[in-house]
Amino acid sequence: MSEPKKLKTGVVRGGGPPPGYEWSVGILSFVFDEAENVLTESGYKHLQMQIKDLASTPEPTRSETVDVRDIEDFYEIRDSGTVFGNANIRLFFGIDKAARSLIVLGVIKKQNNGPTPVGDRVRMRNRWRKYKEGVFGPFPPDNQEIHSE
Repeated sequence: MSEPKKLKTGVVRGGGPPPGYEWSVGILSFVFDEAENVLTESGYKHLQMQIKDLASTPEPTRSETVDVRDIEDFYEIRDSGTVFGNANIRLFFGIDKAARSLIVLGVIKKQNNGPTPVGDRVRMRNRWRKYKEGVFGPFPPDNQEIHSE
C-alpha cells in the first residue's frame, strides 16, 4: 500500500483556459482539512479562483485583483467580507521559482484586523521550510494528478 500524497496538484503550468497558467499550484494535502474547517463552499471556490488568478500572471506576488502581502519568504492572500461575511481569511503560499510553482501552505480565519498571529506565521514558516527540504515530496510530481473543482 502506497503512502498518501502529501502534496496535491491544483493546476498545471500550461493547462487551463488559453493562454494557460504560467505557474503550477501545489497544495499541502492537510490544507484541505484546514480550509473545510474555516470556509464555506462559496468561500473555498472564491479562494480557489484567486489562486488560479495568481497562477495566470507572470508575477504572482503582484495583482490588481488579489490582495497579496509578503510575510518573510512566503506570502499571504488577505480577504474578508463578501463570501466570508465578517471573517478575515488568510491563505498562505510560497513561490518555488525553480519549479515555477505556487505552494499553498495553509489557510486561517483571523479574529481581528491586526497582524497575522505569531503562532500562525511560525507554523507556515515551518511548512515552507519543510517543503523546501523535500519533506512533502517533489513538485510537480511525475504523474500530474489534478485536484480541482
